[in-house]
Amino acid sequence: MNLLQLSTITLALVIVPATAQTVQFDIQSIKHNDGKLYIQLFKGEHDYNSGKPYNATIVKAKEGTISVTFNDIEAGDYAIRYFHDENDNGSMDTNLFGLPVEGYGFSNNAIVRFGPPSYEEMAFTVAQQPVKTYSTINY
Repeated sequence: MNLLQLSTITLALVIVPATAQTVQFDIQSIKHNDGKLYIQLFKGEHDYNSGKPYNATIVKAKEGTISVTFNDIEAGDYAIRYFHDENDNGSMDTNLFGLPVEGYGFSNNAIVRFGPPSYEEMAFTVAQQPVKTYSTINY
């Protein structure tokens, strides 16, 4: 292996960890321990509007606050949406008018007004520092 190849490999190993960050997302005011929370992280407005999460996780519900950490997140703009599947049926239940009857929420505590909040209301930026953010669940 020559010096140029060794330098390139070393540089690649140094650059990758410096660009990847963590996003810690706390969900507050969970009512009870029943069911699971489905949490989706979207990178960019296009993927959010297309329903294509960059990363997603499912965690057991716990009364109070839970914390979810997404690792190795590239720099960029992101948004998070989630719901509390209280009856553990794998989907968000709604009433006859299509309104949620289970807990839900969005990054930046974005508010629902005649439909889901816009991507811009939910968006946050991942750059050179880890991100810690939260949301209070709506029931």
